[in-house]
Amino acid sequence: MNAAAGSDRTVVIVGASVAGVRCATSLRNAGFEGTVVLLDSDAGAPYDKPQLSKRIDSAARLDLIVEESTLRELRIDFRPAVAATGLDLATGVVETAGGPVPFDELVIATGCRPRPLAHPLPAQAGYLRTRDDWRQLKEAVTRGGRLVVVGAGFLGLEAAAAAVSLGMEVTVVDVAPRVLMRGIPTTVAERVAARHVDAGVELRLGAQGPVLDGDDQTVRVDGARGDYALVSVGALPNVEWLAGSGLTIEDGVVCDANLAAAPGVWAVGDCARWVNARYGRLERHEHWTTAGRHAQHVARSIATASTSPMAEVPYVWSDQLGWRLQAIGRVGTEELHFASGNGVHLAISATDQLVTGVTTINAQALCVAARRLLQQGDPTVEEVVEALAPATRDFARIS
Repeated sequence: MNAAAGSDRTVVIVGASVAGVRCATSLRNAGFEGTVVLLDSDAGAPYDKPQLSKRIDSAARLDLIVEESTLRELRIDFRPAVAATGLDLATGVVETAGGPVPFDELVIATGCRPRPLAHPLPAQAGYLRTRDDWRQLKEAVTRGGRLVVVGAGFLGLEAAAAAVSLGMEVTVVDVAPRVLMRGIPTTVAERVAARHVDAGVELRLGAQGPVLDGDDQTVRVDGARGDYALVSVGALPNVEWLAGSGLTIEDGVVCDANLAAAPGVWAVGDCARWVNARYGRLERHEHWTTAGRHAQHVARSIATASTSPMAEVPYVWSDQLGWRLQAIGRVGTEELHFASGNGVHLAISATDQLVTGVTTINAQALCVAARRLLQQGDPTVEEVVEALAPATRDFARIS
């Protein structure tokens, strides 16, 4: 498709988090000259959600993914505070409270929302996904006292780290026996937990199912009493608005290897469950990096009127208490753990001597090298150790 081709076509993108915005801007960068409409249920300019758990001091501001002026310059019709309520594939229309929005191509980028607890939250408790949630948490941190975090995953630990660094008392409660149960090997998780304890965070792991109660001033969670509770126990894809559309909805929008859910319909980011060409199976990644790569992939497919399989090795990072934690791939059944004297850690996960993932602490160069190896195929433990050896000469194997 040349630059002029497709100038009479309309692409509607639902969702203005990183996946949706990157898809819109990448369409223009790829030469698409048609109409691009970007809908978002949130009001205001698109902002980067990973900041919500990290910047919680009273003076913090959120960085925008893109300025609204830039969207106008790129001729992207951005419509904030417009929530999609339904999809009619037969007529090519996204239904919204403000009326139907017709499309020739549709990109679903509605992301995820926090997984709720089974009971309503008391007044001094909340989830963390939107700008309003973030403001509520910031107000609680400004008041001070004790923050109780329900959930010891990435978001929960990031918020705990930020709050304790600002002088709050912090308790983290989780039913799991350790922190970071999803995607981080045990030895690395133990060191992250120790880092939090050293900073003053109280960890209550292996707790009973969390039940929150309280009044207008305090909250209680499984015996832990606090002035505010942040609940972070996972996420659910925002796909309810697609009920009855004819798309396959199973833990997200089910797509083929090209990220196509139906002819002319694509899904990207946290809500996309696609056949990952790297592993040949259906997967859904809640990763910022994957969202951006999905967006660029689909934009290129639309702009060139061609398709290609999307292959992705999972990659996630987290900043906590001065540490940069990075994980590529998956935890395996075997683990080799190395550490240097200056606090750098490297964990190699494997199954049957084939490396499934690599996790690092404060080791950017090692992370980049390991990611390159895993993207190329299934290296053996020996191959990875040898490839990383120049940078790990002074490391000691500790497990």
